[in-house]
Amino acid sequence: MSAGFEADADRLAVSSGDFGNLAERAAAVAERLERALDGAHGAWGDGPVGQAIAASHVPPAEETLAGLRSLSGRLTAFGQTVGAAAGRYHGSEEDAQQAITDTAQG
Repeated sequence: MSAGFEADADRLAVSSGDFGNLAERAAAVAERLERALDGAHGAWGDGPVGQAIAASHVPPAEETLAGLRSLSGRLTAFGQTVGAAAGRYHGSEEDAQQAITDTAQG
Protein backbone atom coordinates (compact mmCIF):
# COMPACT_ATOMS: atom_id res chain seq x y z
CA MET A 1 0.00 0.00 0.00
CA SER A 2 1.41 3.39 -0.94
CA ALA A 3 1.12 6.50 1.18
CA GLY A 4 -0.58 8.40 -1.63
CA PHE A 5 -1.62 12.02 -1.55
CA GLU A 6 -4.20 13.65 0.67
CA ALA A 7 -5.53 17.16 0.82
CA ASP A 8 -7.75 18.72 3.43
CA ALA A 9 -10.06 20.71 1.16
CA ASP A 10 -11.79 22.46 4.06
CA ARG A 11 -8.51 23.61 5.52
CA LEU A 12 -7.31 24.76 2.08
CA ALA A 13 -10.49 26.76 1.62
CA VAL A 14 -10.08 28.48 4.97
CA SER A 15 -6.36 29.11 4.42
CA SER A 16 -6.94 30.64 1.01
CA GLY A 17 -8.50 33.66 2.71
CA ASP A 18 -5.34 34.31 4.68
CA PHE A 19 -3.50 35.38 1.55
CA GLY A 20 -5.74 38.40 1.09
CA ASN A 21 -4.65 39.72 4.49
CA LEU A 22 -1.01 39.05 3.68
CA ALA A 23 -1.42 40.87 0.35
CA GLU A 24 -2.87 43.90 2.14
CA ARG A 25 0.03 43.92 4.58
CA ALA A 26 2.56 43.69 1.74
CA ALA A 27 0.86 46.58 -0.06
CA ALA A 28 0.95 48.67 3.13
CA VAL A 29 4.66 47.98 3.59
CA ALA A 30 5.28 48.95 -0.04
CA GLU A 31 3.39 52.22 0.47
CA ARG A 32 5.40 53.04 3.60
CA LEU A 33 8.65 52.25 1.82
CA GLU A 34 7.65 54.40 -1.15
CA ARG A 35 6.90 57.36 1.15
CA ALA A 36 10.22 56.89 2.93
CA LEU A 37 12.12 56.72 -0.34
CA ASP A 38 10.33 59.78 -1.67
CA GLY A 39 11.23 61.63 1.52
CA ALA A 40 14.89 60.63 1.18
CA HIS A 41 15.18 61.81 -2.43
CA GLY A 42 18.30 63.95 -2.67
CA ALA A 43 19.14 63.52 1.01
CA TRP A 44 22.74 62.71 0.14
CA GLY A 45 23.25 65.98 -1.67
CA ASP A 46 24.14 66.58 -5.26
CA GLY A 47 27.91 66.60 -4.89
CA PRO A 48 30.15 63.73 -6.02
CA VAL A 49 29.93 61.92 -2.67
CA GLY A 50 26.16 62.27 -2.52
CA GLN A 51 25.84 61.06 -6.10
CA ALA A 52 28.04 58.03 -5.32
CA ILE A 53 25.93 57.18 -2.27
CA ALA A 54 22.71 57.57 -4.27
CA ALA A 55 24.11 55.41 -7.08
CA SER A 56 24.83 52.57 -4.68
CA HIS A 57 21.63 52.80 -2.60
CA VAL A 58 18.79 54.04 -4.80
CA PRO A 59 18.68 51.20 -7.36
CA PRO A 60 18.48 48.41 -4.74
CA ALA A 61 15.84 50.38 -2.83
CA GLU A 62 13.78 50.78 -6.01
CA GLU A 63 14.15 47.06 -6.78
CA THR A 64 12.96 46.23 -3.28
CA LEU A 65 9.98 48.53 -3.71
CA ALA A 66 9.09 46.92 -7.04
CA GLY A 67 9.31 43.48 -5.44
CA LEU A 68 7.02 44.48 -2.59
CA ARG A 69 4.52 45.99 -5.00
CA SER A 70 4.36 42.81 -7.03
CA LEU A 71 4.28 40.61 -3.92
CA SER A 72 0.85 41.91 -3.01
CA GLY A 73 -0.60 40.85 -6.36
CA ARG A 74 1.17 37.50 -6.28
CA LEU A 75 -0.17 36.74 -2.80
CA THR A 76 -3.70 37.62 -3.91
CA ALA A 77 -3.38 35.40 -6.99
CA PHE A 78 -1.96 32.52 -4.95
CA GLY A 79 -4.81 32.75 -2.45
CA GLN A 80 -7.28 32.56 -5.32
CA THR A 81 -5.45 29.54 -6.73
CA VAL A 82 -5.54 27.79 -3.35
CA GLY A 83 -9.26 28.54 -3.04
CA ALA A 84 -9.93 27.19 -6.53
CA ALA A 85 -7.92 24.05 -5.75
CA ALA A 86 -9.98 23.51 -2.60
CA GLY A 87 -13.13 23.74 -4.68
CA ARG A 88 -11.78 21.19 -7.15
CA TYR A 89 -10.82 18.82 -4.33
CA HIS A 90 -14.33 19.10 -2.91
CA GLY A 91 -15.77 18.41 -6.35
CA SER A 92 -13.54 15.39 -6.86
CA GLU A 93 -14.48 13.96 -3.48
CA GLU A 94 -18.17 14.42 -4.22
CA ASP A 95 -17.77 12.81 -7.66
CA ALA A 96 -15.92 9.85 -6.12
CA GLN A 97 -18.58 9.43 -3.44
CA GLN A 98 -21.31 9.48 -6.09
CA ALA A 99 -19.45 6.96 -8.23
CA ILE A 100 -19.15 4.60 -5.26
CA THR A 101 -22.85 5.05 -4.44
CA ASP A 102 -23.83 4.43 -8.06
CA THR A 103 -21.67 1.33 -8.24
CA ALA A 104 -23.03 -0.03 -4.95
CA GLN A 105 -26.59 0.50 -6.12
CA GLY A 106 -25.75 -1.40 -9.28
